[in-house]
Amino acid sequence: MTDEPQTPTSGLLEVGDADAARVRRAAFTRLLATAAPVPAAMLATEVGLTEGQVEAELSRLAASGAISRDDSGAVVAAGGLSVTPARHQLLLDGHEYWTWCAFDGIGIPAALELDAVVDTRCPTCGGGLRITITGGNPPSDSPVVGWLPGGPCINVQADFCPDAKLFCTDAHLATWRQTTGDPPGTAAPPGELAETGRQVWADLARLPRQPDASVGN
Repeated sequence: MTDEPQTPTSGLLEVGDADAARVRRAAFTRLLATAAPVPAAMLATEVGLTEGQVEAELSRLAASGAISRDDSGAVVAAGGLSVTPARHQLLLDGHEYWTWCAFDGIGIPAALELDAVVDTRCPTCGGGLRITITGGNPPSDSPVVGWLPGGPCINVQADFCPDAKLFCTDAHLATWRQTTGDPPGTAAPPGELAETGRQVWADLARLPRQPDASVGN
């Protein structure tokens, strides 16, 4: 392992051209606003593209792991925010979502400056971890430490998210690294994860601040 391993967080969610970025942002916006799957036809209307063009961009985004779709083709996750159950739970402004990795759970509310509660588990001991975020800021005195994987990232869900974890303590992180072959990456406390998240999700910072009042969670 090098002293300063490269992390793939720069441009982590950037895939394809400007149309792909518009579709990804629109999908994230609708998931945040409705907490429900987003049909391709709805995205086409919102971004001003044909359904065929949106389908092409969705296929490209899905291949890179930047979105997930259900069996009907609707988008159920975008940019790390999911409306289907996953390992990491995110209570965002009082509404229930899930995320692809623990880093998403801190980075998304940090970028959007929202209140949130992240529930996940330490990979070393299996103990539950809860991080309360206020106005996008995690607690400064938490013993929890995160891990940002290093190395190439072709598909964010396959190459980055599986190891973007939170650990109870530095000691639990050290144990995990020893038992997993000391993978490349960078350790970071919650505050640094939040700052990195503000960079990764910077293009989403001006999206709606809370879900529609009609969402019933």
